[in-house]
Amino acid sequence: MAYFLTAGLVLAATGAALGMTVDHHNKMDHHSGPVAVKYRGDVVITHKQVGAVTPTGAASSLRCDWAATMAVTRHAVAASGTRLVRTIDTDPVATGTRAGWCMTSHRAITREVAGKAAHMQRHLIVLAQDDEQMLRVELDRIHGSQGAG
Repeated sequence: MAYFLTAGLVLAATGAALGMTVDHHNKMDHHSGPVAVKYRGDVVITHKQVGAVTPTGAASSLRCDWAATMAVTRHAVAASGTRLVRTIDTDPVATGTRAGWCMTSHRAITREVAGKAAHMQRHLIVLAQDDEQMLRVELDRIHGSQGAG
């Protein structure tokens, strides 16, 4: 029993990169020239073991709570050659719970998250739209807020 409790505590803090990425490419007009922008979201799943093992015959409360987040990096290249990189924190794009041990649910959770790729793509596009103003501010700081001429 102590072994299972220790394993559960270790799993509670685990986060595993899924190996799944979501990309979005965009071109933005700026007075300094066109800007090529790429957003890359690396999907990370965290697991939290909750509940306890119960004696035979009693209902178990053991479950695995999980959340998938995207670690998003924005790479922008301005016409001048200026490169702007920014990391953007996101809220979980998918969450869930499964009965039993997290260790035995990893594959099923991974499949479930992979099935939400279209949702994650839409989330990344919205995030990119929200980031456009921040990118303009950064470019204006570097190139000035007025166009030439």
